[in-house]
Amino acid sequence: MISLSGRSGDRADEKEQWLTRGSLSLPDTVITLRGKAKDLLLERLKHLFSKVDDSLFSMAERAHGQEEQDGLFQALRLLRVERRSLAARFAANIENDFQLQETTEEAEDRLLSENLSLVHNDDLEQMVAVETMVTNAERDFAEPLAELTLRLDSLYPLKVFEKNNPLRPESVCDAFVEALRPLEIHIRARLTVLKKFEQEVMVRLGEFYDGCNQLLVDQGVLPDLSQHRRAARREQARAGQPEPQETTPSTAGNSAGPVAQSGQGGAGVYGQGTPVAAGAAMQPPSAGQFAPGLLPPTAGLAPMPPSDLLGHLGELQNSATIAHGSGVQLLDVSQLLQQRLVEANQSASLAKVDSDIIKLVEMLFSFILEDRNLAEPIKSQLGRLQLPLLKVGIADKSLFSKGGHPARKLLNALADAATGWQAGESYERDPLYRETSGIVDRVLNEFDQDVGLFSELLASFQEFIARERKRAEMLERRVVDEADGRARTQAAKARVAAVVDALVAERDLPQVVHDWLKKVWSNVLFLTSVKEGTESEAWSREVRTARDLVWSVHAPMPDNRQQLLALLPALQERLKDGVKTVSLNPFEARRLFADLKEIYRERFALAQRLLAETEVSEQVQVEEEPNVPAQAISPVAESIESSETSGVDDNAVPQLEELEQVAADAEVSVSLPTEDDAQEVDENDAHWQMTFRLAQGSWFEFKRTADEQFRCRLAAVIKDIDQFIFVNRNGAKVAEFTRLELALALREVRLMPLDDGMLFERALQSVIGNVRKSRETTN
Repeated sequence: MISLSGRSGDRADEKEQWLTRGSLSLPDTVITLRGKAKDLLLERLKHLFSKVDDSLFSMAERAHGQEEQDGLFQALRLLRVERRSLAARFAANIENDFQLQETTEEAEDRLLSENLSLVHNDDLEQMVAVETMVTNAERDFAEPLAELTLRLDSLYPLKVFEKNNPLRPESVCDAFVEALRPLEIHIRARLTVLKKFEQEVMVRLGEFYDGCNQLLVDQGVLPDLSQHRRAARREQARAGQPEPQETTPSTAGNSAGPVAQSGQGGAGVYGQGTPVAAGAAMQPPSAGQFAPGLLPPTAGLAPMPPSDLLGHLGELQNSATIAHGSGVQLLDVSQLLQQRLVEANQSASLAKVDSDIIKLVEMLFSFILEDRNLAEPIKSQLGRLQLPLLKVGIADKSLFSKGGHPARKLLNALADAATGWQAGESYERDPLYRETSGIVDRVLNEFDQDVGLFSELLASFQEFIARERKRAEMLERRVVDEADGRARTQAAKARVAAVVDALVAERDLPQVVHDWLKKVWSNVLFLTSVKEGTESEAWSREVRTARDLVWSVHAPMPDNRQQLLALLPALQERLKDGVKTVSLNPFEARRLFADLKEIYRERFALAQRLLAETEVSEQVQVEEEPNVPAQAISPVAESIESSETSGVDDNAVPQLEELEQVAADAEVSVSLPTEDDAQEVDENDAHWQMTFRLAQGSWFEFKRTADEQFRCRLAAVIKDIDQFIFVNRNGAKVAEFTRLELALALREVRLMPLDDGMLFERALQSVIGNVRKSRETTN
């Protein structure tokens, strides 16, 4: 039998030697235990792999999408290939944990940083799963774990308690998580593996600890420990003694208690003091040995059960309700708990996961109270939700991983609705502020542990916001429609003018064609551009008609005589449709058609005459000598011959594609900087490029002057003329910019984008970033 008496004298010397060497020379008994523990855990791991195979295959067959199915099958293959390596890493991690380290407050803070560094997208779900299974195991197997801790404490030169026990649930779970980390597998597959690890390993740790304790008993390490503890419980039960410092059921978890009760929360306090002899070690320390207040985990006091912690937070929440008034500051929850326990003359410590959540929620609300996207009165209201959200996080860890959590959605909805809100002189009477304040009051007054309240309040708030936005959208729609109408008119005129100019430029066209283009077809093109747009078939058809009209009076004759004969019937019908479209005066329409018909008659007559001259010229060349002087050939025939042989018309009518490009260029030119602009922006300028990435609905803070500053939302981008329309929360137009003006405003920081992402997610990302940056600086 190994006794604890006489150990304290040798422990200091052994500890000094260990610190000098930097590694611990393990006793033979510990080495035997390490081997046994490793074998037992690896045996459970074999069962885990077989169960994971079945689960992943079944999940892959039921996967909703191809990408998810591929990810699950790939994870299945990778786990089969890496099975031996994963088990080897797990075993190595278990072995390494037997090289104990002293846990300090700095180490605890570092562990928190490491936990928070995981809080990123899918990793957050993994962290919550790990914390949950560890917490459950610590609760369910507190008694055999406490016995194992005492026995190991009698063997190690360092003080062994539950926080550095190499076989504590957290250590076993972390060993597996670290072994699994190098495998890049789908998040659903990773969570499935962790779930199977919980079912096959973590929930069976009771048997595992019993086996480890039995091995140490067989080696003579505190063999009578369990009997003495049972005897102490029976004697105390006969005496009917209550737990020390126990005043009410809600504070029972705040004291150490006589023993760790089977099936209840808390890890017990056995072995947390400095034992002097075996008999002393078997007696748990009383709560009177601890000073009142919140003690660190290393003090040896059992962690406060979540139910008791929630009870204390509920009382603090009620106090916060009463104290509401002049603004809200970030709460130091640990300090408030300390004060409350001191006033109640109670002692308690926090479980690691609860302590981490308290710090995480404090950091989240620190971000919220400093967020420049929200006005101060709204931030003060949201800050009052710190304690209720903390209670939710303690009771339900999915708050940090589940985007659809009701409490998380309510906070995001309140912040999103208030993004463009500004505090006026009488902001307390503003409907949004009153609604937000009322919701916060209800949470503080009514929330205990039923998150259904958040769903109810969210539904009510969404109805309120829908009514508010409906009124704003009606005004905003009128503003945008008006601006869009002006833009369409302006752009249509520019496009029509560009097309007509391209058709008549440097061409000697009959007056009737100019009349057709000016009085009829410019209007047809304008209406088509406004109604159908320049990407439509109708626009292309009308541009082609204008082009065909010019070509019909400009194409060289007689070369194009047959083509013109084929074109005229269809062209005439299209011209008649255009006359109807613009409702042209019938008398004017008859004159235009008559004058155009006369032009075509003259062109065909000319073509006939040219053809006759060509035939005569060819006949003369056949009858005379081959070397005929050039001056004997008719000038008209010479012109025709030159045209036919070259096949090139230097003043040809533009093709349809060219005309459509002309219209597109006219559209772009409206928003380009002009020579009259005081400043210009290079196309590669970051702020100029930013104007192309701004999303409709984005919020901005606009400084019109030094004294005038307000928030506005990008309601619409009028693409026809590159104009940006900004409105306030009520839908009224407050500013409009051309693209150049917008780029300059962004560059000069007169217009600053607000981050309108979900508040909870932005706060979480900020906390993670700060923690990681702090760790990188420390390293």
